[in-house]
Amino acid sequence: MKCPEYENVVEILEQAASLNKEDSLRTGHIILLPDYGHVVMTGDFHGCLHNFRKLQWYADLEHSIHRHVIIHELIHTSNGYYTEEDNSCQLLIEAARWKIEYPEQVHFLLGNHDLAQITSREITKNGQASIQNFNQWIYDTFGGKADEILESIDRFLLTIPLAARTQNRIWMSHSLPCESVIDNIDFSVFEREWTDEDFIPGGSVYEFVWGRGHTKEYLDKLADLLDVDYFIVGHQSQPEGFSCVDEREIILASEHYQGCFMPIDLSVSYSFDKLVGRIKSFLDLPDVEEVSG
Repeated sequence: MKCPEYENVVEILEQAASLNKEDSLRTGHIILLPDYGHVVMTGDFHGCLHNFRKLQWYADLEHSIHRHVIIHELIHTSNGYYTEEDNSCQLLIEAARWKIEYPEQVHFLLGNHDLAQITSREITKNGQASIQNFNQWIYDTFGGKADEILESIDRFLLTIPLAARTQNRIWMSHSLPCESVIDNIDFSVFEREWTDEDFIPGGSVYEFVWGRGHTKEYLDKLADLLDVDYFIVGHQSQPEGFSCVDEREIILASEHYQGCFMPIDLSVSYSFDKLVGRIKSFLDLPDVEEVSG
């Protein structure tokens, strides 16, 4: 085993999974944030421990008890982050530990790579087989414990909610359904138990984590349906760290050195321009090694 510090992986993931289900801010499959304090929204991480550790330093949850952090798409290393193997399981474990340490402040959102891992529906990204590479690192690292760990990963991922919303009318999810499927979305998916049909193309969970390419007219319609003003999502590649869509949608990426994150005051009403002004770059944060050493 290459990582003896991860000997208790199954216990860590099972405890974090229980805390996901018991989150006091969770209603069904949505995190309902309060009207005070702050939330830090992120984009996809895809194994980028460097930015994750910067996020932990910035959030300073030990001294900021009314701050929440939302993280998503942790697994399946992106080629945009420099590694020859998919060791993104390390980030998943570190994030689970963070949840255990701050169970009412750290929140996850389900991503398309999480769903692919659960259903074994392979994703080919940059010529690489995401699930195969992820699983291979676990087999190489944990040997005879690998199957047990992979099962605990699936159980953990299945406890992750689908979205978060704020009382100042901001919706946060990994993605949003495409316009072509919106009439088939069952919005009770946020309240009821999920079924196998929800996880396949055309299913409501699947379409909520795989959509992209939204138009202004469609975002206006979706804002009315969900009773919000703005959407903050990830999922779509952002070489500059973020982009904006027609004063409705902000797309964040946190997986590379140009990556961004977004602290939001939960007690403030935002215009779109003011909200965009909250975006920060991980480049502007000190390296954790510099801070600690």
